Amino acid sequence: MIPRISAGALAASAFIALSGSLHAVPAAACNRMDGCIHDAQLENYGMMHDGRMDTAMRNGAANVEAFKEMQAAAQRPVSQPTQPGPRGRHR
Repeated sequence: MIPRISAGALAASAFIALSGSLHAVPAAACNRMDGCIHDAQLENYGMMHDGRMDTAMRNGAANVEAFKEMQAAAQRPVSQPTQPGPRGRHR
């Protein structure tokens, strides 16, 4: 039991030592005092004034329409021929 504990402690200390030597990666989250709300507001403002929002809204509406058409097509019954042809051998 003691060798397992020693091996675990050695592995943990090696892991900690190796992880300390890794390069620090900048945080993905915003860490400013006022948060990232101003960046989001500026991006929304820019999208409204340069036409990106209109394009996105049109594309979204087209996607919704295509999805509704796809659902309607899936719910339609498969058309069956009204009078089936002969099923025997043809002479």
